[in-house]
Amino acid sequence: MMVRELGFEMKAQPSNRMKTQEELAKEEQERLEKLEAARLRRMLGKDEDGGTKKPKHQSADDLNDGFVLDKDDRHLLSYKDGKVSAEEEQSREAGDDNSDEEQDEGPSEDSEESSGPDGHSDLESDVESEEDRETQQAAGRRLKSDGHKAREAELPSTFAAPESYEELKSLLSGKSMEEQLLVVERIKTCNHPSLAVGNKAKLEKLFNFLLEYIGDLATDDPPDLKVIDKLVVQLYNLCQMFPESASSCIQFVLRDAMHEMEGAIEARGRAAFPGLDVLIYLKLAGVLFPTSDFWHPVVTPALVCMSQLLTKCPVLSLQDAVKGLFVCCLFLDYVSLSQRFIPELINFLLGILYIATPNKQSQGYTLVHPFRASGKNSELLLVSDEEDIATWQRRGLSLHWANGLKAQTKTEANHMRLSCLAVCLALVKRCVLMYGPLPSFHDIVRPLRALLMEHLAACSHPQELQDLCQSALAAMGKQERRYRPLICEKSKPVPLKLFAPRLVKVLEFGRKQGSTKEEQERKRLIHKHKREFKGAVREIRRDNQFLARMQLAETLERDAERKRKVKHLFNSLATQEGEWKALKRKKFKK
Repeated sequence: MMVRELGFEMKAQPSNRMKTQEELAKEEQERLEKLEAARLRRMLGKDEDGGTKKPKHQSADDLNDGFVLDKDDRHLLSYKDGKVSAEEEQSREAGDDNSDEEQDEGPSEDSEESSGPDGHSDLESDVESEEDRETQQAAGRRLKSDGHKAREAELPSTFAAPESYEELKSLLSGKSMEEQLLVVERIKTCNHPSLAVGNKAKLEKLFNFLLEYIGDLATDDPPDLKVIDKLVVQLYNLCQMFPESASSCIQFVLRDAMHEMEGAIEARGRAAFPGLDVLIYLKLAGVLFPTSDFWHPVVTPALVCMSQLLTKCPVLSLQDAVKGLFVCCLFLDYVSLSQRFIPELINFLLGILYIATPNKQSQGYTLVHPFRASGKNSELLLVSDEEDIATWQRRGLSLHWANGLKAQTKTEANHMRLSCLAVCLALVKRCVLMYGPLPSFHDIVRPLRALLMEHLAACSHPQELQDLCQSALAAMGKQERRYRPLICEKSKPVPLKLFAPRLVKVLEFGRKQGSTKEEQERKRLIHKHKREFKGAVREIRRDNQFLARMQLAETLERDAERKRKVKHLFNSLATQEGEWKALKRKKFKK
């Protein structure tokens, strides 16, 4: 009985399985299509049920003056066979459920009560004003979120993948940052590779178009850096889906920048720093792809490109200094994990410190291209105005300076020079901390130390810059020497002790000296064995050649006998055929 009862017990129901990425993408596409259809119906003024409206309940005392309650929860009563219609009950229940859902989903507009925890209402006026202010701020946030939702509702829920860059630009231009991100996200969702065969190629084109769009945003005046920062996430997701096509796009952009720089060098002998779009592309290469690999098809060309920028592009203006420091920051971001030594980075930082210091007559360092020891821009970052030095405050360098922004006043330009020097000192300290474990660290930073100790430490710079300088020098001094250089001994080397000479018996001519009789006998036997072995091999080779000649002669003799027999047989057959033909002619004559 117990065994039979087990068959009637409730069994465990299987849980819902995890959905795949393709199923999730398909559901998201269907949801967006439904939202788009609903938006189009709302835009055209159609109802959900195709334009048919149910009769609205009106009471006997209705004035029909347009006064509407918050919600009309009244329903028409209809009877069928003396009973309330079930359809009306179901619609009533559905309406109640929908209203409950709307209440759950909708934001609450009721403000908090201004009563204390003890229930008393005799609070001070400042507390009430503060609570009123909080209520107004909360209402403002709700209005802002409602406006954002309204703008999202105005956007279509489904988007076709753009076939050209102009089409993508028309979809994104004139929209806010949130709307642009929403458009790109919906394009990705509606054109997921699992939904159709050609969607993969469409999204690969989308990555290329977004890359070009980011370049246009970077070249705008002023550049829209916030939108670029948010679009990087979309680029990263597309890069994870199609890494090969993404790497090809980045490689093409970097190759184009390198060709342009090489052409400028061939034409004028020097090149200018590229625009902000190329610098942002270099930043994207480090964000989208791993920078710690020994060799990478995208990161390695990016490193070569940045090395060329720091060695081929001279610093002729504050804009060039900002761009060069930005490239230095990119270099440190690239090698933060691999800790790869970049000599172009150290040389550029040394040049920036050089053009920011006066009295450059001491030795201890040597400048190389693109910096010069004397010339027009040898004191580009030097500030001599004490008032500007006193009013300077440290803040980060904006990329707007790299896009062609110019200083309005002399004070602003001097503050910009001091900010460049502060960034350079911070980068020097980062290099000291990163390259400290290298055996040649002290030889690498010797020019930087000489410049900092002899010039920058004695300058009348702001206290914060002096602290940065002292901090970098202290970090250099904390690093231990990892090796001891080789030096020649000052004293004359001590000669070795002399021993009695060793007498060696002179043997016959041609024999090796310095061996015993047993060793000579062994060598003689080895030589004899080699000679006999070579003779035996030679005899075997001769025997094999003789056997081969004999076999060839027998084969030729057999072939000749066979040919002779075949010839004799052909002759016999020809004779018989001739006799038969002669006999046939005789019979024909008769």
